[in-house]
Amino acid sequence: MRTRASPPSTPRRRRRCRAWSPWSPAASWRRAELPGLWTRLRWALGVAIATALVLPFALGRWSPLVAAGLFLALWVIAATAVAVLHRLRGAPQATLGARLRANPASWYGMLLAHVGVAVFIVGVTLVKGYEVERDVRLELGGSTEVGGYAFTFKGVTERPGPNYQSLVGTVEVRRGGALTDILHPEKRVYAASGQSMTEAAIDTGVTGDLYVSLGEPVTPDGYAGAWGVRIYVKPFVDWIWGGCILMALGGFLAIADRRYRIAVKDRVAAMLGAARA
Repeated sequence: MRTRASPPSTPRRRRRCRAWSPWSPAASWRRAELPGLWTRLRWALGVAIATALVLPFALGRWSPLVAAGLFLALWVIAATAVAVLHRLRGAPQATLGARLRANPASWYGMLLAHVGVAVFIVGVTLVKGYEVERDVRLELGGSTEVGGYAFTFKGVTERPGPNYQSLVGTVEVRRGGALTDILHPEKRVYAASGQSMTEAAIDTGVTGDLYVSLGEPVTPDGYAGAWGVRIYVKPFVDWIWGGCILMALGGFLAIADRRYRIAVKDRVAAMLGAARA
C-alpha cells in the first residue's frame, strides 16, 4: 500500500510582534520577538504602572479611569524612550551625532507619532477626569471658586461695535491669591436682526483652559446688578490638539524619508519601461 509522505516538519517560529502596541517603538518590524521585548520593557512597564497609580493623587483626585489612561500614555512614552536608548547604544565607537544621523527620517517620524499618541491620551484622560463646569450668580464684586481658581466679577460696561452693541464683563482670575488673568466675556446685540450672541472669554495655557461667558442679569437693577455667569475649567485640553499635531508631523517626517522617494522613482521607471516595451 502506497502511503503519502508527510511533509517535513519545520521548526516552530517564535511569536512576533506585528500590530501596533505600546511597545511598537522598541520593536523591529517582522523581526521583534516577544521574549526580547519583555526583557527590554520590563522596567518601562513597572515605571508606567507605579507613576499611573500615584500621579492622580497629585492631580487632586484618584480615579481608576484616569489611572488607566495615564498608564497607557506613560507606557507609550517609556517604550519610546527604550527604543531611543537601545538604538543609540549601537556602534559605541561612533559619536552621538553620528549615531543620530545614522537613523532614517521614518524612524524619527515613528517616534514623534508615538509621542503624539501619548500626548493625545493624556489630554483626553485629564479633561474627562478633572473638567469642571459651573453656572453661578455673581454680584458686583462677588467671587466664586471653581477648579482651584477664584473668579471675581467686576461688573459690566457698554461698548459699541461696528454693527452691534456689546456688553463687556470683567472677571478677575486668581490662583493661590495671585492674579493670573483678567477675562472679558461679551454679550452682543446686533442692530440689524436684534439677535443676541455670547462671546466667551478664554484663557489658554499649557496646563489647561479657562472659559467664562455671560448669561443674563438676574436682579431688577439690570446691568449694574447680579449676573448669571458660566465657568468652565478644562485641564490639559490643548494637549488633545497638540497630540494630533505631533502625530501629523510624525507622518510627514516619515513620508519625507529618502528611501521611500527612491523606491517610488524606481517603481515609476519600471512602469514606464514596461509601457514602452
